[in-house]
Amino acid sequence: MHAAGTDGVVGVLDHTCGLEYAGLMAKFPTEADESVTIAAPRERVYAYLWDVVGSSHCVPDLASCERVDADTYRFVSRERSAGPVSMVARYTARYEGNGTDTIRFESVPVEEDNTDVCGTFVLESVADTSTRVRVTQTIAPDTPVPRLMQGLIRSFVQREAASAVRGFLDNVRQAIEKP
Repeated sequence: MHAAGTDGVVGVLDHTCGLEYAGLMAKFPTEADESVTIAAPRERVYAYLWDVVGSSHCVPDLASCERVDADTYRFVSRERSAGPVSMVARYTARYEGNGTDTIRFESVPVEEDNTDVCGTFVLESVADTSTRVRVTQTIAPDTPVPRLMQGLIRSFVQREAASAVRGFLDNVRQAIEKP
């Protein structure tokens, strides 16, 4: 919609009162804590997870993952929808590992990203030949819903986050255990 200002210049009417529209979107910080036991030694599982781009094919509904710096990766999901609401999550995360049993990741600010994420992979040797992998993750996407409607979409975001972590771990287990 266009409106003429007091100086007679026609411009775009600002329905956000000077705030960017994204600032009015609901952000749903959602926590997931999932684990799986993989029939492989810890060193092999760690190496697989540390190859972020290589293991990214295990992330359900991921459209792309690319390395943007030595320890930083950009992720873009496929479009997801729930009724009339759809979204594509975009985030860039820096990874830090100790080389043996812990990998941490946390989003870094990038202008076109719309999701914050942080989490940890903790690997524990089980017996001589298996590894328990525990993932704790908090993800907070900007959802394309005004804050007034956030209650309607919150359960969708929570289900999607938990399902994605479970799906990722199941896919990692299958990929590593494949003969």
